[in-house]
Formats: sequence, structure tokens, C-alpha cells
Amino acid sequence: MTRRTGAIRAAAALVLAGLVTVAGAAPQATGQARASLRGLVPAGQPAAGWTRDDEPQEFAGEDLYTYIDGGAEIYQEYGFVQVIVQDYKNAQGKSLSLEIFEMASPEAAFGMYTFKRSGKGKVLSLGVGGELEDYYLNFWKGRYLVTLTGFDAEAATLAGLQAVAAAVEAKIADTGSIPDLVGCLPMKGLVAGSVKYLKGILGINNVCPFYTSRGLAFKEAVRGLYESGETLLLLEYGGAEARRAAWLELKGGLEKSGRFEQPTNYLADAVVFKDGKGRFFAIREADTRLVVGIHDTLDWALETVARVR
Repeated sequence: MTRRTGAIRAAAALVLAGLVTVAGAAPQATGQARASLRGLVPAGQPAAGWTRDDEPQEFAGEDLYTYIDGGAEIYQEYGFVQVIVQDYKNAQGKSLSLEIFEMASPEAAFGMYTFKRSGKGKVLSLGVGGELEDYYLNFWKGRYLVTLTGFDAEAATLAGLQAVAAAVEAKIADTGSIPDLVGCLPMKGLVAGSVKYLKGILGINNVCPFYTSRGLAFKEAVRGLYESGETLLLLEYGGAEARRAAWLELKGGLEKSGRFEQPTNYLADAVVFKDGKGRFFAIREADTRLVVGIHDTLDWALETVARVR
């Protein structure tokens, strides 16, 4: 297996974001970083028939840009600290790659997990949350995000992925919990696996077409999709004054963008914009937050924001 395997795996996991090209071999991180993450990498034979293939690679801080060329920005936005990459092989010539990302906090690890998962895979009892789709596996626990790829979907490979993942999980003492803001999404009709926890402009632009960065300097945000087709977005600004200033900036940006029109045929405590694809954006101020409901019909968009109190 080549040294680029891990970078290819990381790139594949971010293809939907449209952010990645794959880099070549990169310089290793510091000895201190190697010591802190190597203890989480299963040694010997962590799963039946699977053994380490070569030495692990480590990247910390800005080195991530040489490991995932064009895709490191989203990790940095969430709060990247360092990553270790270890390849494994079996006697049949199969291979898999393990990446353990240390993030700045459990919230950062959870957010990056929600960004990378599709929400359509098999839910796994790994860490605080895990998912297996095709031959990709992601789970998070504490401040760690763990990603594995097997490069094919054969039963033996998938079993190896899950066995190695379980061996890593057993080494992580941290726990962590899902951010409180996620619990503010109404549960009725929420599509399983659709939640995205966001920390900045790159993340929100990937899930919501505001076409602007003005007014989007939030502290944290969460997006949920609902069975009736609406999107609900909660933007937390940390204070009513900060929220009000952000809203005035965002509203002005949308009005001047040339991409939206403003319907007037409604009565509600929200401001509505309609984009060129016919989607209605109903936006309401709520304490320290902005609540955004998006739907193809005006009534549904208004109903969505009214559900959040």
C-alpha cells in the first residue's frame, strides 16, 4: 500500500463537499504529536488476519494542508489539532486505512463527524455515534473523529473495518456529548442522520445556499431536514445584541445580492426571501438565535420557523 492511501481515503470522504484534491507525501508532525496519538493505534493484529502495513504517518496543524490538499480547510474550521494515519493489510491482499483525527473539543469532533457522514448508512454502536456506508466507516468519541476505509465492500473487508474501529474505540477514554443546540431541533419528522452541526462559513455554505458570508459569523449552528421537505437551520450568536447586528448584516446582504426577491403576501413574525430556484427562506429572530426555515412553498417555510420556540 502506498503512503498516499490515507489521503485518498480522506479525500473520498469529502467529495460531496466539493473541497478536495489529493496531495502527495507530506512531512511528518512533531515527535510530541506522534507520542500522543500512537497510543490509540491498534498494534499487532487488531482484527483476525489484519496487520499493520508500514509505519503510521502523522500530521499536525498546518501540515494537514499537505495531506489533504484543498480539503483541509473544513477540518481547520471545526478545530483540527492533529491526525495519525495507519494502513492495514491481510493475507488475501486486501487493505484498509485508519485515520484518527484529534479535534479541539468533543463539539468539533461531533461537527466534523456530521459533516462527513451521509446519514444513509448503517448506524453502528461505536463511540457516541458511528455509521458504515459502502466501505467507509466514521465514528466519534470525545475529541476524536475516527475514519476507516476498506476500498471494497466485501464481507471480510467490512468485518475488518468494524473490528479495527472497535479496537480504536476501546483505547479512547474520552466520552463527550452532543451539543445542546442540536436538541433544539424539533424531533417530529426529523430525518434520521440529516443533522449537520456547523462552526463556520465553509460548513454552512455546503448545506445552505445563502450565497453570502455577511451576517454568518455565528458561534455555532445546526441544520436538520424534515420528512415534509423543509430545511430548518438554527444560528446561535451568543447574545441578543450580536444576533441583532448579524441579522441586519445578513438581511442587507441578501437584499443586495440580486439572487433573492421578497414576497409580501404573508402575515408572520418572519422575513421571507425567495431565491431563483423558487425556494422560500423564512427567517425569524429568537433571543440569541436566527431561525431559518426553507421550503418550496411559502406556508411550509413559515410553519417551519414557527415550530421553534
